[in-house]
Amino acid sequence: MINTAALFSTAFLPGQAGFDTDTITGLAEWRLATPMLFKLLIGAGTQAVAWPIYGDGEDCPCVLAAPMAQAQASWQALSALLDRPRDAASIVARSAISALLAGGQPWLVFDCVQLIPHDIGTRDYAAALDAVRAEAQALHSALQRGDKTALAPLLAAGAASPAAGYWSASADALLADVEELEKEDLPFLQGLEVVGWEEDALCYEVGAAGEPDVTGLVTPYGRWIVPLSQRYVDLGTCYADDGWITFATADAPDAHGVLDLNGTVVLPPAPGALYALSPHLLQQIDPDGASRLRRLPDGALLIDRVDNMCLRNDGLIDIERQKDQENEDDERNVCGVVDKTGKVVVPPAYSSVQDFGTKKKIAIVSQRIAGRFLFGLVNSQGELLAPCQYEAIDCATTSSPPKLRKNLIFAIDAQGLACMLTLDGKQAFVPAYPPAHHLRGVAVQSDFLYVVNDGMAWSMDFTGQLLEQFDTVDNFKAAITAQLSESLGLTKKKAAPRRSFTPAQILAKADREQLRAMAALLLQGDADLAARCVEITLEELAEDDPEEEYEGDTPAAACFFLLWSTAAHTQGHGTTLDWKAVDEVARIGQHIGLPALRDFAWAQREDGDAMDEGLAAIAAHLAPHQLRLVNLHGGEDTYYLGVVRAQDTVAFKAAALLAALRPVVY
Repeated sequence: MINTAALFSTAFLPGQAGFDTDTITGLAEWRLATPMLFKLLIGAGTQAVAWPIYGDGEDCPCVLAAPMAQAQASWQALSALLDRPRDAASIVARSAISALLAGGQPWLVFDCVQLIPHDIGTRDYAAALDAVRAEAQALHSALQRGDKTALAPLLAAGAASPAAGYWSASADALLADVEELEKEDLPFLQGLEVVGWEEDALCYEVGAAGEPDVTGLVTPYGRWIVPLSQRYVDLGTCYADDGWITFATADAPDAHGVLDLNGTVVLPPAPGALYALSPHLLQQIDPDGASRLRRLPDGALLIDRVDNMCLRNDGLIDIERQKDQENEDDERNVCGVVDKTGKVVVPPAYSSVQDFGTKKKIAIVSQRIAGRFLFGLVNSQGELLAPCQYEAIDCATTSSPPKLRKNLIFAIDAQGLACMLTLDGKQAFVPAYPPAHHLRGVAVQSDFLYVVNDGMAWSMDFTGQLLEQFDTVDNFKAAITAQLSESLGLTKKKAAPRRSFTPAQILAKADREQLRAMAALLLQGDADLAARCVEITLEELAEDDPEEEYEGDTPAAACFFLLWSTAAHTQGHGTTLDWKAVDEVARIGQHIGLPALRDFAWAQREDGDAMDEGLAAIAAHLAPHQLRLVNLHGGEDTYYLGVVRAQDTVAFKAAALLAALRPVVY
C-alpha cells in the first residue's frame, strides 16, 4: 500500500448511532506526504477518533475529525488571502475544493494513519497524532491572524499545488482497499488500451490508439497520476516501492527523468539511463557510460565518476570508481560504501569492503600494496581500526564480516605470523609464531590457536602464551587431515557413481502421469501448468542429442530434474543455489517468485551463519503461509530448492520415493 493522506466526510463519527462505512465519501488525497491544506482545514476544533477501516483502529483513536462547518469557514478565510487565479488549472482546483467542501457531510475526517510510522494504539502513535493535531491548530491560528508567512506554501501556488493535495469527488474513501478492479466497470478506461495493472504503483498502465509507445497511469478510482496528455514513454514503475517512477518523453525517448508517486516531476529528463537505488538515491548513467550518484528528490550530485553500484546484504550500497591518482597500473578501481541516504560510510579508498557485522558493526577492507592484497578493519563510521597490513583476517566467506572469538578476531600479518585483534583493531599480543595449518578453522579454536614453534605444533592462548606442545608440524597436519577426511566421509568406501541415461532411455521409461503429479505438487496444484511443462520436457528430450546423458538413480529421477528446470526454475517456482551462495538466501524472493516470499528478510542472520541457517529462516517464514521449503536432492553441494503446500507434503514424499529422489523437506 502506498502511504497516503486523505480527507473524507461522513454524517456520523464512529461510536455514534447511524455511522456506516458505506456512506463515507472521499474528498481529497495526496500520496507520500500530508498537504498543508489538509491540516489547516481540520483546524482548531479537531478531535481524535477511532476509525474501524483499520483493524487496530476499531477501539483506539487514530484519525482526526472536525465539524465540516469549521473547515468551510477556514477555506473561505484562506480564499480571501489567495491572489486571483492566474491560470485555468488554479480556477478549476479552487472551484473543486469549494464545491466539495460545500457539499460535504457534517464531519470532516483526516486520515494520516499510513504516514505515521508506529502501530495504532502505541504511545508513539498517540504522540505522533497529537503532533499533527498541534500543527493543525497552529495553522488555524495563523489563518485567524492572517499570517501570510506561515501560510506561504499555500499562498504561493494556490489550490493547484502539492500543498493543497488532489481534490476530487472520486478520491478513494477507503485507502486500505485500493486494488485492481474489473476494467469494464471503470468508465474512464473505456476506449483505452489497458497495458496492465501495476501493483507497486496501484495504477493501471494505459495507452491510447495511434501512439502505442505513449502510456499513462491511472488509479482504480480515476485519478490520473500520469495523464496521457503528457506523452510519456518508457514508464518505469519497478521503483514505486521506493517512491519513484522513471519516464521519458515521446519527443526525446533516450532522455530519462523521475516522477514521484503523485506524478510530479522531481528530476527533468536528461540523456541516459536512471536506476533508483533507494528512496533517496539515484544512479544516472550517461550515453557514454559515465555514471554518477544523485540524491532524490532534488537531484543533487553526491558522487561523480562512479563505475559500479550495488546493494549489499547489510543494507548499504557498494560504490566503485576509478582511482584519483594516475599511472597506478596495479589497481584501477577503488571501492567504498554509502548508506541509503547517500551518506558516505566508508570512503572509496579500498580494493574491497566486506559486509558489516550485525552486532559489532565492523567490516574487513583490503588494499593492494606492493603487488599483493592486504586486509584491515573499519567501523561503521568509516574509521580505519586496523591498517591494511594483514595477509588474512578470519571470516566465514569472502564477503562476510570478521568472525569473533571471545570478542577477538584471528588474523595473519604480512609476515605470516598469527595474532588476535581487539574490536578496536589493536593487536592483543605481538605476533611471533606462524599458524600450524593453512585452514583458518583449524588454526584457531574457540579459545586457543595452533601455531609453529621450532618446527613443532603448539597450542597458544589468545594472549600469545604457548600452552602445550603436540608433535612435529608434518605429523600435526597429517593427523588433522585424517580427522577432516573422516568427518567428511572421505575415508569410507567410495559410493557407487551415479547412473546416467540417454534421452531415448528416459523417454522409454517416462511416466507422464507420475511426472505431472510431481510437477503439480511443486507448482502449488497448478495441473495445467504441470501438464504443459511435462510435454515441453519430453518434446525437448525427443529432439535432444542422442549421445547426451542425464544423471539420476532412475530414468524417472533423471527426467524429473529436467522437468524441474522447466517447470519450477523457468516458471519462477524454484531455483538452484550453490552451498557457498549463502548471500543469495536474503534474495530468495528474486529467485522463487511466490507471493509468500516477496517480503522475506533474513532478519536474524548472525555473523558466520551458513546455508543451513538460511534455509531454516526461509522455512520459518513460509510456515505461517502453510508452505514447506524443499531441497529436491539432499546430500549434495547444490540445493535444488522448491516450495510445496503443507497439505501436499505427504503426497510429495511418496511421489519422490517412487521416483528414487532424495528430497529434504524443511
